Amino acid sequence: MTKSKKKFTKFLVLSVGGLGLISATLLLSDPPTPSELDPSLFNLNYQKHTAGRTISSDYRSTSSDAMFEINCNDPNQKLETSSMRFRLKGSACTDESAALSTQIQNKSNGYIATVFHRDPQSFTTDYINLNEGQNEIAVKFATQNGPIERTITITRNPSSLKRPN
Repeated sequence: MTKSKKKFTKFLVLSVGGLGLISATLLLSDPPTPSELDPSLFNLNYQKHTAGRTISSDYRSTSSDAMFEINCNDPNQKLETSSMRFRLKGSACTDESAALSTQIQNKSNGYIATVFHRDPQSFTTDYINLNEGQNEIAVKFATQNGPIERTITITRNPSSLKRPN
């Protein structure tokens, strides 16, 4: 082996060993406490990135008749809309601390909604497509004491009958 190859090999072994030692030290040491962290290091442009943004659940571009809230006291709630789709929101219809799961389906067209839980008791859905005429929406909450079911009937009127605001 030539003298330059020996020097390079020695340098490489020392570098890899040093990096290994540093990595092992970092992995075995305790992480910093929250009070030791400076949040500005991680969010340098936080204000710039959040300017002009809104939380999707608060975005008001949807028409008022496209968002419905479940009425837990009415097991057969009836609603009307001229919208082709809607979102459902509300709280789980249970006296327990939380529903284990929530399932929502438009039985008229088979659409199964995606349910987003804001916290264990409240939820909102994605847009649920509606057929023209009556749509039966099945809402099921799974609880430790068994399922709780509600039915919402949403009648979609033809768009030509849309009431002026």
